[in-house]
Parts: sequence; C-alpha cells; structure tokens
Amino acid sequence: MQKLRDKQKAEVKSAIVCAGEELFRAKGFNETTIEEITGKAGVARGTFYNYFQTKEDLALELVYETEEFTTQQVEDFFATTSGTENQIKAILSYTVEWTNKRPELVWVTMLEKMKRGITPEHPNGTLFRRMMTEAFERGLIGGVVTRERRPQDLANDIDGLYMVHMVRWYHSGRQHDLLSVLLSAVNTYLTGALTQPTEQIK
Repeated sequence: MQKLRDKQKAEVKSAIVCAGEELFRAKGFNETTIEEITGKAGVARGTFYNYFQTKEDLALELVYETEEFTTQQVEDFFATTSGTENQIKAILSYTVEWTNKRPELVWVTMLEKMKRGITPEHPNGTLFRRMMTEAFERGLIGGVVTRERRPQDLANDIDGLYMVHMVRWYHSGRQHDLLSVLLSAVNTYLTGALTQPTEQIK
C-alpha cells in the first residue's frame, strides 16, 4: 500500500513538473500562474503546495532534474573527453546550449540560488561547477593546472565569468553569441590558471 501511495505521489509531482516546464516555455516564468500549472497537471491548486512552496521551487526542481548526472555518466564524460582544456570547452558548450534553450528559467533560478546561498559545496550546487571542479582536479593531478589555487576556487571563477556574461547576454536581448564571448573570456583567464602555454579554446 505504501509503495502504491509513493508511486501516486511521484506521478502527481511529475505531472506538476511537466506542466510547469511546458507553460514556462510557452508563456514565460513570470506570466505563468500556479493555477495554470495545476490546471494543466489536472490537480487541485492546493496540491501544488504539497510538493512546492513557491513557483521558484518548481523552477529549481526543473533545473536539478535536468542537471542530474550519474557517477557513471560523469566518469564516461571524462574518459571520452581528454585534456583539461577540451573538458572545459565541452562543459561550457553544454552549459550555453542548455541556457539557449531556456534563458528565462536559467535567469530565474540563478537569482534564486543566489538568494538562497546555494554554493558549490551545497548538495544542490550546479552541475556546471561540480563538473568544472572535477576538470581542474584532474588537471591538477596531471600537472597542467596551477597549484596556487584550489580547483574549487578556479571553478568558481569560471562560474563567475559565465554568470557575468550570461547576465549581459540576457539583458541585451540575446543579441550576441554567448558561447563565443564566454570562451574568449575563459581563454584569457586560463592563461593564468594553467601551468604551461596553451592553445586557445576554439
């Protein structure tokens, strides 16, 4: 009986999440109401609050679901993507691709994470920072990353560059190529983070 209840709860939550994602994409986060989400999900308005306190909580859930990587997936990524620079480029490319698909959701959740103090050490720190930290840690072991700063700190710096350029891109009406601008900024940063000369990430 308990398993059946848990299954039903999971199904209701999934319906709410799917409805929210569809409406956020179609109407935008700010224009979507909780009533519209629950209506599309086929549940009562009060049911929403059994799973989420606010619309922002739902937005964060969407981000965390998308960011879920298994340990094996992470290992596969680093096994098939050789070199710290290539790993950083791949992580940046994936992040920008994800951002381009849902810019408003990324913007909303970025602000919400800052309000809530979600850091790289937090269990729900971004996949971006976790993967970037791993890349720098592996580079440190391989002798291509400086020992003057911790991998976590280097990853935080790259994350900061992403946030700055994402904000500029978002508020400019997304008029320029975010990946090109970001790669240029990261290349400049990496000249001080790596221990040996490197070709530019292209």
